[in-house]
Amino acid sequence: MHAQKKLYAALAVAGAFTLAGCGGGDFIPVPNFFPDYGTPVASTVTIDFNNGIDGWTSDVADYTEHDRPTEVASAWKDLPAPLTGKGYYLISHNNSDDVLTYARRQLDGFVKHAKYLVTFEMRYATDAATGCMGVGGSRGESVWMVAAASYDYIKTVQQTNGNYRVNVDRGNQAASGPQGKVLGTQGVEGLSCSGGKWASTTRKSSEAIEVTADKDGRIWIMLGTDSGFEGTNAVYLQGATVNIRPL
Repeated sequence: MHAQKKLYAALAVAGAFTLAGCGGGDFIPVPNFFPDYGTPVASTVTIDFNNGIDGWTSDVADYTEHDRPTEVASAWKDLPAPLTGKGYYLISHNNSDDVLTYARRQLDGFVKHAKYLVTFEMRYATDAATGCMGVGGSRGESVWMVAAASYDYIKTVQQTNGNYRVNVDRGNQAASGPQGKVLGTQGVEGLSCSGGKWASTTRKSSEAIEVTADKDGRIWIMLGTDSGFEGTNAVYLQGATVNIRPL
């Protein structure tokens, strides 16, 4: 008898939900099992390397043990004349036909676990001209300015095939990926093929990257160059505008 009463009670509750769904009886709300962390809003992050590089670190990727890049260095340095101010100096020598040289940083202040769409505009200084020759390609047309965004810490890891690549699907060289976009080629029209004359310019992409903020409301971003030029390439990152909007 006791078990039969329990069965009647269960059927009564089920019936109440059925009536609510059909427009009859009192509405019984379904419990909210998804916590409300706040409402994501659009924002713009402005990065200015003239003010410093605190929180930023650099690395290289896209190589094997046999063609590891050399001359790898990074520093906060004065921009070369006639430019003024400071920039994030990145340099590497490509010993194969592919090397990614990048800087990364974590951004915070977002709604945790929320999804966002991220686009980049990068400002940098280069002495790479357009229309020049080069081994494996020219510095002007075969070095691509790239940016990426990720939930995870962006780092270089060794793959099962022995290649060292970043742990985000950013594409490669001229090809974008879901977590990384090509902003354009490095070269500036009007510079000398022999180098030595520096100019400041910008590259951007309107193609957005989808990224989810972590449990602390943070995301990782990456700025850098992907080089098919088989030689030494140096660039000064001057800053970036990162536009972030809720998905």
